Amino acid sequence: MTDRFARTDGSTSACTSLSNYCGGTFKGLQNHLDYIAGMGFDAIWISPVIDNSAGGYHGYWARNWNAINSNFGSADELKAFVSAAHAKGIWVMVDVVANHVAPIGSDFG
Repeated sequence: MTDRFARTDGSTSACTSLSNYCGGTFKGLQNHLDYIAGMGFDAIWISPVIDNSAGGYHGYWARNWNAINSNFGSADELKAFVSAAHAKGIWVMVDVVANHVAPIGSDFG
């Protein structure tokens, strides 16, 4: 889960609200590629990267399928992370769940 793995600034303080974003980013993942490779992994599976509604730290509350979740970073940061992973022989799989969207409430009328 991208949000829970590593923050860009390297801080490791506890997340104060487990029902919201905790600060993990693409850059945080990139900063830990040596650690991941050192454990023998040659592939990692990250959270969906699309824009999510508030509280969608897990990636399953899609809001805009044409935008990157800015809580994780920019499109360029995602590309840099994938390039850096490939340079270390690590494949990146992005979770895509087309039938999950943000909560819409209970007014179906």
